[in-house]
Amino acid sequence: MIRPGMVALMLCGAGAAHADGAEVLADALDRNPDRVLTLAQDVIAGFGGAEGLTAEGIADYIALERAAARASAMRKLIATDLDNDGMVSRDELGVATRAASADQRGRMLRQFTAADLDGSGQLDAAEIRAEGQVAALKALTEAEADLLGALLRLDGDGNGALRLDEVETALLRLKDDG
Repeated sequence: MIRPGMVALMLCGAGAAHADGAEVLADALDRNPDRVLTLAQDVIAGFGGAEGLTAEGIADYIALERAAARASAMRKLIATDLDNDGMVSRDELGVATRAASADQRGRMLRQFTAADLDGSGQLDAAEIRAEGQVAALKALTEAEADLLGALLRLDGDGNGALRLDEVETALLRLKDDG
């Protein structure tokens, strides 16, 4: 069992650059060390290079996750642009919702209403992009991005690239000290 506070003490003593990253990682490890390990495994496997996961790899992961969510949200709205004028009207939404299932109709209406920032009943390109950005930040929050960045604090050899064995060693050390 990892004791609360033990993680922060160990991370701060590991030559950490600033306490914020240590605190983010410590909180995550105190709450659910298995989740941190799974997250590290997934991101290292997908975005780590030959030497391991770098800050650039983490930035790429964050950007890609957010881009996928942004594209998905925008695609749903653009799919209702029936006249291809780059805008979605409430009338176009009505046509699309008639062809949708009951569950889809509710989601479509909620998304349209949330995206209609000026209340005009029509989405312009800026509103569609803004809705995409909202979806991107819901898909991978700033807190999750901070945690991903904080994973580099587990870089045991200090080379700026995190390997899975370094994560596993750090977690074993924390469990042994707990």
